[in-house]
Amino acid sequence: MIKRTLAATLFAACTGWGAAHAAAPSVAQLADAMLQQIGQTTAATLGHGPRVVDVFFDPNCPYCHELYDDLQPWVGKQGLQLRWIPVAVLAPSSAGKAAALLQAADRARALARNEDDYDENPRAGSGGGLVPAAQVTPATRAELARNLKVLHAAGAYFAFPLMVWRDKSGQAQMFLGAPHDAAQLAALLATVR
Repeated sequence: MIKRTLAATLFAACTGWGAAHAAAPSVAQLADAMLQQIGQTTAATLGHGPRVVDVFFDPNCPYCHELYDDLQPWVGKQGLQLRWIPVAVLAPSSAGKAAALLQAADRARALARNEDDYDENPRAGSGGGLVPAAQVTPATRAELARNLKVLHAAGAYFAFPLMVWRDKSGQAQMFLGAPHDAAQLAALLATVR
C-alpha cells in the first residue's frame, strides 16, 4: 500500500496533477496508459510464457540491478515472462549501455552481462557492466525514444525500476522500486495474469 501511495504521489508530481486538477489519475489508470502502448517498446525478454511483467530500467540503476537479481529464480517459472525495457536517463553512459543491449545479437545475454558484471567491469565504468556502444544506430535511437515515450505515457520520468502488468482480473498494475523481500516479490508475482 505504501508503494502504491508513493507511486501515485510521484506520478502526480511528475505529471503536474495535483490541487489544480479535480482528481489525480489512479495507479491503475497510469499503468493502463503504459500497457496500452507497451507493444511499441523494445526489450530483452527472459523466460517464456503467457504471464508477462514489463520492467522499465536504466542500465546504471542499482535498484534495477537488485530487482534483476531477485527475479532470477522466477524467470520462466509458472509461465512467467519478464520483458526488460531499457531507457537511458540516469548517467551519461546509460544511453550507450542501453544501445549496446538493444544492438546485441542476443539481448538476454547482454542483459545478463550488464547485471552480472554490475560495478565490476572497469571498461564499462560504474553501474551496469556493459561497455557502452561505440555507435548507436538510428534504429536503436528510435527504439530508445519509443521506450521512453511509453514510460512517459504514465507521467513517469526518473523512477526505476518500474514494473507493469495485468493482474488475474485484467486490471493494470504498477510497482515502483524493488520489493522489500522475497515474500513481497512472491505475493506481487502471484497476481500476474
